[in-house]
Amino acid sequence: MKKYLSITKVASLMLALSIQVFAAKTLKISTTLPGDNPSVEALQYFADKVKSETNGELDVKVFNSSQLGGNRDGLEGLLLGTLEMVMVTAGPLAQFVPQAEIVSLPYMFQSTEHLHAALDGKPGEMIGEKLEDKGFVPLFWLDGGSRSIMNNKKPIYKPEDLNGLKIRVQPSNVTIAMGNAMGAIATPMEQGEVYGALEQGVLDGWENSPTTLYSLKLYEVTKYFSETNHLMAPDVLLMSKKVYSKLTPQEQIIVKNAAKDAQNFQRKLWVEKENDIIENLKNHGVVFNKVDSVEPFVERTKYLWEEFSKKNGNELIEEVQKSK
Repeated sequence: MKKYLSITKVASLMLALSIQVFAAKTLKISTTLPGDNPSVEALQYFADKVKSETNGELDVKVFNSSQLGGNRDGLEGLLLGTLEMVMVTAGPLAQFVPQAEIVSLPYMFQSTEHLHAALDGKPGEMIGEKLEDKGFVPLFWLDGGSRSIMNNKKPIYKPEDLNGLKIRVQPSNVTIAMGNAMGAIATPMEQGEVYGALEQGVLDGWENSPTTLYSLKLYEVTKYFSETNHLMAPDVLLMSKKVYSKLTPQEQIIVKNAAKDAQNFQRKLWVEKENDIIENLKNHGVVFNKVDSVEPFVERTKYLWEEFSKKNGNELIEEVQKSK
């Protein structure tokens, strides 16, 4: 007499098999920015594309607004392999890879086109190699806009106007030196702490782009936006090399292709949103002003280029300048 498996046993066997074969790998992305920031929208675009292209086998989840900690926490997590991906600005990254500091040098890039040409060309490749040597896999660069000085005391027209003002900068040697050279009291701080520090008067101001000012709702505690345009520091999405090496070759290809698509998506989205954002900030009471001239700011900070060259050689700066 034939023996048949019960319906319940068959169902259980099929379920166990499906879990074994199709179990998703969860990959977390950490960022300090909020969900409505164009860069975070691009991260979600990337996450959705990877999940779709792998039929759900790679389940990428975005954790915004510093839910998983600050930039340094994220970078340390990548090196340990306890976090899969993090989007960071170049400032904190330079603590681990000194060559990445080049994108935080004041007035390094003359336009968005110059920035893209450098990052998509040889300078980007050179930085990428150093990142991989350290244990990071660069996936794509994201526009971070042009950064300027903001504060609650007065409009800034010349470097002397910054004297005595406590201005938050990214926690890296070059951005601290830049803030002090421009005339301010540079105060390094994680982005997630800035709102409270401005509200309590611990800070007089900070420096960043209009988009970041708007998306973090820091216009609630920021009065003046002075267009120094001293930095065009991009963000970068990094993956832990330990985690990346465990992906199959096909999964690695899918991740890299999705990253390229997400980069194009983010660059277009950033431009589309920024003009409207500036008008919204004005409606919220933020006062915009142009500085008298950027040249005094350039003169005060140009020594940082020389210091970078002494530590890292001239080649990288020369290649960036060739990319104009």
